[in-house]
Amino acid sequence: MMAERRPRRPRRRRRWIVLGAVVLVLALAVGAGWWRLPPPATDLADPPGDRLEITQRGDWQVGEFTITLADRIVVTHPDAARPVWSTPTGRAFVTAATGSPTYRDDVGLLRVADELTATWTRQTVDSVHLDGEDLVLTGHLDDDGSEIAWDLTLTEGAPGRLDVDVHVEGTGTEQPDRLYLTAEREAGERVHGLGAQSGDYDLVGRRVPLIPREQGIARGNQPLSLAVDLTAAAAGGQDTTYLVSGVAVTSRARSLAYRGERIASLDLRGADRMVWEVWSDEATFSVAAAATPLDALAIHSGWTGAADPPPDWTQQGAVVGLQGGTEEVRADLATLREAGVPVAAVWLQDWSGRRVTDFGDRLQWNWALDEDRYPGWQELVAELAAEDIRVLTYTNAFLSADSGAAAAARGDRDLHAEASGLGYLVRTPDGEVDEIDQQGFDAAMVDLSNPEAREWFAQVIAEEVAGVGASGWMADFAEGPPPDAVLDGGTGEQWRAAWPVLWQEVNDRAMEIAGLTETGLVWHRSGHSASAGTADALWLGDQLQDWSAEDGLASVPALLHSTAASGMAQVHSDVGGYTSLALPLVPDVGRDAELLARWAEVSVLGPVFRTHEGNRPADVVQAADDPETAAALAAAARLFVSLAPERARLTAEDPLGAAQHHPWFVHGDEALIGGADTEIAMGPDVLLAPVLSPGEESVDVVLPPGRWVHVWSGQVHGDPDAVTGLEVDAPLGQPALFAREGSAVEGELADVVEAERASAD
Repeated sequence: MMAERRPRRPRRRRRWIVLGAVVLVLALAVGAGWWRLPPPATDLADPPGDRLEITQRGDWQVGEFTITLADRIVVTHPDAARPVWSTPTGRAFVTAATGSPTYRDDVGLLRVADELTATWTRQTVDSVHLDGEDLVLTGHLDDDGSEIAWDLTLTEGAPGRLDVDVHVEGTGTEQPDRLYLTAEREAGERVHGLGAQSGDYDLVGRRVPLIPREQGIARGNQPLSLAVDLTAAAAGGQDTTYLVSGVAVTSRARSLAYRGERIASLDLRGADRMVWEVWSDEATFSVAAAATPLDALAIHSGWTGAADPPPDWTQQGAVVGLQGGTEEVRADLATLREAGVPVAAVWLQDWSGRRVTDFGDRLQWNWALDEDRYPGWQELVAELAAEDIRVLTYTNAFLSADSGAAAAARGDRDLHAEASGLGYLVRTPDGEVDEIDQQGFDAAMVDLSNPEAREWFAQVIAEEVAGVGASGWMADFAEGPPPDAVLDGGTGEQWRAAWPVLWQEVNDRAMEIAGLTETGLVWHRSGHSASAGTADALWLGDQLQDWSAEDGLASVPALLHSTAASGMAQVHSDVGGYTSLALPLVPDVGRDAELLARWAEVSVLGPVFRTHEGNRPADVVQAADDPETAAALAAAARLFVSLAPERARLTAEDPLGAAQHHPWFVHGDEALIGGADTEIAMGPDVLLAPVLSPGEESVDVVLPPGRWVHVWSGQVHGDPDAVTGLEVDAPLGQPALFAREGSAVEGELADVVEAERASAD
């Protein structure tokens, strides 16, 4: 049933009074010095000011790109309606600096501050010449009497792609280790992408760091973030994320992407420009010449790669996260299946053993089967295989000494001892194995900068993780080593941003060894630009089990939109979230049945539909707790399965085709941007407007131009030539899902709805 727009019910005044009192108590505690807040997660120095002098002017051709140099650079291409890269008039496009960073690591939430100790901001273009088919610009940068050299080479790397190589070099002791590349941004030009970025879809006004790290807990949701920071210095913010990318696309279909894997940031605070900062004396960028944002991503996929869709079996049902031991898994699985949940796999993250900490249930980080916890494991795997249900496990990039010792005591491999004996663990500046605090226990990283260590770890994963009959696993962590770590290949700072992709390559190699390349599934939480191609699948990490837009359910659309705008198509979230909390002074955080059901609904378009029991499984609602909760999960899982043919069609046409985009990115109508930030488009024919607030039974929808069928009622809405706004009923079990009239998916979804109604009768 459709209705006129009606005002939202007011929030209860009592809740705000309670929250206000909590904030006041916490603020007084901070002011009195009882607790101390941690420093900001990111405190980078502003890019230096600039000035440009050009001694050569003219036009040059690099492939199909035309480069014009006058009082700025302007690059054009016949496929693009406007310049694909231009720089502000009279302002330097390359500058450099030397920085002095400081770091603080709060259990993986790396805090970074930087000061500039020297800058070179006055740019002179001394020479421009063609070197074969490349255009080379050279000159010098100076500041306060000090001078360094710079060069910039433009190459047509592929059709529609201009590669920009920048290098700065000092003399003697004056060596730059920061470079800056500037692009003009037009008035009203929005910027999207850069990995998993929460908050506003448009990143303009922010400075976005490309530093993989723990994203934190609550991420600005108050007063919870204040409580988390006071107790654990772990709240994080909108600038902290596991998953970064150097790919950004503007609303004018322009894209200047950073291709490297050094610490970097994109400054979008300027009114007329955006400035890349890279912590290196050299960097490579790519400019896409595209007619649409989707075309720009296709061009960049030539260097980022584009992952194949998950194996077909993942589309047959839910990947159900269970734990607790053999009989507990059997019992919970029986409950779910009796409720009608289609199950493609069971994911048993505690296969290597359980560890209980103050944070909740954790795991034993020695990647070998704990048969004390799972007696009769092989019988369980065989039993499930006979029912066409696969088993998935877990691993991460750490090894724990106490877990290894416990495994050795029961006759299994002690992987920490093996890696330490081989010299494969990350070390401190003092040469000791770097045992890193994990909130209740310590663990060491395998040195992924060492090719021999990577091969050893891949063999271990193939033999131990896959070797127990698993068809895949979660590949957790790998945000990067401590910046001062001593590695086989250099320092932690140098390798920090490259770490996620190295970890994905290790797991790819393990899949190859185990013979699972075509049929297995591995999903990762950390990532960088190349993760678009190296990761089988990505997930959004440890999200809070609440409704918040900062870190809970309401953050999911923004995170999916930004990863999709970065060229990452195979991305999903934990159904139900992960983190629940019990902290002093603030209400407990943990999901109820409604939140679990709504999270399942927002996940139906994803490449994988996977549940998680969370860090405190006994304290929050689980799908197997009762028939009603299981039935809600079953309905969403069946809807996910019904969309499998559409996902297959989209990915057959384009590897990025099934990405979960903001509707504007697919449909291109800027009028959508204000009203559709929480909607998700999968291809041109499917639109989901999820309910993201508790107690709501309807949702406002903005339909792109066209005729759209509301799946549950069969009613047709929309205007072929204009955006349409309406309110639609969305009770639990019936998310606001629309299919384009006349599309193949419309008929498929209609059949599903008819079958659901028949089974209900």
